[in-house]
Amino acid sequence: MTFISGRFGQFGYFDHQLRRPAWPGKTVLDFGGNAGNLLKDPNCTIEHEKYWCIDISGDAIQKGARDYPEAHFILYNRYNFEFNPGGIQGLAVPDTRQKYDFILAYSVFTHTTKAEMLELTGEFMNMLNRGGALAFTFLDPNLPDCGPEPANLRLFLQRRIRLGDGAIEAMLDRARGATWCTVANQDLYVGHESLKPYRRNEMEGYLTFYTPEFMKTIFPGAEVLAPPRDLSIHHCCILRNG
Repeated sequence: MTFISGRFGQFGYFDHQLRRPAWPGKTVLDFGGNAGNLLKDPNCTIEHEKYWCIDISGDAIQKGARDYPEAHFILYNRYNFEFNPGGIQGLAVPDTRQKYDFILAYSVFTHTTKAEMLELTGEFMNMLNRGGALAFTFLDPNLPDCGPEPANLRLFLQRRIRLGDGAIEAMLDRARGATWCTVANQDLYVGHESLKPYRRNEMEGYLTFYTPEFMKTIFPGAEVLAPPRDLSIHHCCILRNG
């Protein structure tokens, strides 16, 4: 069985970060939206027939299509280290023959390479209506702000790494002051994504972190927002078409 997410609250997050736009009548692409959990928020006013979800999990896509028959759920069999290691490398985003007012991606580019993030955001900008917005989340290794200590990264390493406290401290020392880094399985990569070879059955986890300052250098025209209090630990990057 492929991954079905139990995460909720995505609509409230994007509604807050996008300053509560008028959702009715707007076309929305939920990239990596899994089973359409965005729509489960009782405050969600996105019209189901104007909602598209693209995801790499076949089981999630089938569940979403059953739960929301008026919405559009599309399987995207692209390779992903953690969630779809048997997928196709570099597969283009499915052509939905649709332009969007909003393209949303919650906790998607946290699980891809930086190169993939740049590739896919470039595709998405061409899929926006004039005045439309692409909003996606990312994780700051230093959140919460407590000096040079990469606190968010520490929490993740403590949950995932099975090499003992000494190894975690050594990783944190390497990451201190880094603008971006990736954790793949039990390994930390700082400032690059040249991963060593892993067997398919070893592909357990993949998470990438970026500082807000570095994200602004990648996307100079973007609006980069801190996490909304009590809603998420994710920062938000917003790119607008015109």
